[in-house]
Amino acid sequence: MHDLTPVVVNLRGDDAPENLLSALSTTRPLVLIAGLGAIERLDWKPAASALLCHPMPVTGVLHGCLGGPAACLMLACDALVMTPRSSLCLTPSGRGEAVLLALRLGPGAAAKVWFSGGELSARQAVQSGWAEMARGSIADALESARERYNGLSSEAVVQLRPLLYHQAGLPLAQAQALERAAFALAFDTGHPAEGIAAFLEKRKPRF
Repeated sequence: MHDLTPVVVNLRGDDAPENLLSALSTTRPLVLIAGLGAIERLDWKPAASALLCHPMPVTGVLHGCLGGPAACLMLACDALVMTPRSSLCLTPSGRGEAVLLALRLGPGAAAKVWFSGGELSARQAVQSGWAEMARGSIADALESARERYNGLSSEAVVQLRPLLYHQAGLPLAQAQALERAAFALAFDTGHPAEGIAAFLEKRKPRF
């Protein structure tokens, strides 16, 4: 069993890089909070690489207009929860931002962002399926991010990231083979039987 209680990292303040490094040493989901005043003294590429290699999902919580290294770091998040009128202001440096944005939005939508000056609005991010809109405040957004994995099978959540990144760009036959292997691993845990039983008995599953 894996602990699905997320580790929350606020990217604001002088101790943010150290807090992020500490969070990456855990095997729990991560929630990164970013907004005005987010870290500037950060080499975002190795930090993003470490986030992409983290074994559990990473969710970004975004409030306000975010630029600089913290904005690039958000590209390493599997999903965003954004407050209304928040946005990412990205500046391509040739260090992988374009590739990550295309992974998140799709090539066409990513190209539109770059041609419009690198600003990704909350509305555009939600339309792409990468983000969800919070009800209003940063507290609402954080609560939504914290609850993303409540009631889910921890064994299934552990498989999410490898499937997401290993399938990217694969031919259909290879992607389907990877999915079949993941199905087999999931059924070996016994969790699917509990999920079916919970559905039939109209109750929450107990994984």
